[in-house]
Amino acid sequence: MRSQYFIIQPCFGCPFRTEAIRFVPHQSFDDGLTLLFFHAVNLHKETFTILITELMKIISPVRIHDIWAIDNPNQGRSASLNRPLLESEEYRDKWSATEYSRAAYALLSTTSHGTDFSRRKLVGVAHSGGSTGLMILQKRHPEIPFHGIILMDPGILPPDRPSSITLARLFNRMALSKRDTWASIEEARQDLSRKGGAYRGFAPATLESFLECGLRCVADAGAVTLTCSKAQEAAYYAANDMIILPAESFIMLSKEDRLPIHLIVCLKDKYR
Repeated sequence: MRSQYFIIQPCFGCPFRTEAIRFVPHQSFDDGLTLLFFHAVNLHKETFTILITELMKIISPVRIHDIWAIDNPNQGRSASLNRPLLESEEYRDKWSATEYSRAAYALLSTTSHGTDFSRRKLVGVAHSGGSTGLMILQKRHPEIPFHGIILMDPGILPPDRPSSITLARLFNRMALSKRDTWASIEEARQDLSRKGGAYRGFAPATLESFLECGLRCVADAGAVTLTCSKAQEAAYYAANDMIILPAESFIMLSKEDRLPIHLIVCLKDKYR
């Protein structure tokens, strides 16, 4: 399987430069599916590399053309491309799922990367909070020709439920209280992988990928911090589009029953 990086330039509706990665299997079918991955909050597109590699080993009966993964513009390697704008007054303490949907639409509506997505059998694949971006994309751009959707532990909360508001507030407080700076990469590695650490369940290669793509240097002395700031992560959970828009989109798609929706739910849910 080969891979190639692309940078989607700012356009009307999306002021950010956003990085995407394309994976092409050794046996690529012109009439096969094109998968588009959306990552969870405060992660990055490379999180899926191991999953995609393993997936290619077991889905031989399924014809795949290629697989794409796109950053949320304030996370992963894309955050470095947008640092001045992200630190501006307009965005410093603000973020929402809508920004992710705009970046995805910018990717899907251009052919600068050599791909015409309107001619593809597109399947959206989203994990956790990335599901909100995918659902908003579907609601605001129903013309995008998705052939199916796969949601992994989707962060889609029932609207008009006090428990949904409580959970969103919990995530908001967790984001604000989390540790976000370490004296070195090695200190970050030890802290994040320790018992009780945020990424203790990650495969070693996935943790190393996060250390490379999910952190950035803050000083010449070697200190590192999260590419996605605590303030912006917290704002994501407090935004108006966190609950209602994604839920409305999911309910609409379910009622229309025009494309298959697959849910993959973790049986060990630490938030229950």
